[in-house]
Amino acid sequence: MREAFVDVEFSDVYIELTKPALHQFIKRMMSHHYSLFWRYDSKTIYLLIELEDSVHELPFIRNTEFLTLSAECLHIYDDVLASALEKLLQRERGNAIVKRVTEGPLYITSYQAGDIESMIEIDGSEKVMMNRNGSMIQYKDDGKSLEPKTIFNMMNLEIDYVLMELHEALLDQDDSQIESHKRRLKKLLQRRKQVEQLL
Repeated sequence: MREAFVDVEFSDVYIELTKPALHQFIKRMMSHHYSLFWRYDSKTIYLLIELEDSVHELPFIRNTEFLTLSAECLHIYDDVLASALEKLLQRERGNAIVKRVTEGPLYITSYQAGDIESMIEIDGSEKVMMNRNGSMIQYKDDGKSLEPKTIFNMMNLEIDYVLMELHEALLDQDDSQIESHKRRLKKLLQRRKQVEQLL
């Protein structure tokens, strides 16, 4: 039985896969009982990964020695597949930004040449960031332990996220959520203005 709620967005994905690496990935998916099919058009080869009712398409560009998984945006609604793609990013030294939505916080991980460049957890007032050396930096609302530019960029991400939540609350006409998101947004915009002074 698969998890009920999985939403992982892979943005700006670029992974060069050798044929053995691609075979390993395919074997791993088949061992989890996925059905795999290929579909071709003039420039792109698509790997269709199917399990029960869900079908995901991974676009590959054909090269002589390897295939390049290249996509501006992939939405994956399956935890096994999402985890397999993240392992592929690390093993094959790929690039991508991975946003993992959970019922709790939102996690944003940036991969650069297979390494975790940064990892951000957005959950209310406390954020956790992991840098490429693996050390964790935590900060509360004062944010004094990070560089102002980093805080500013992280706040922009959180503002975007709150705007998205506000939009959903407006569509749902949920007045209490609308007010809650507006308060959070106002607080974030004030803080961002303060941080901007330090740049």
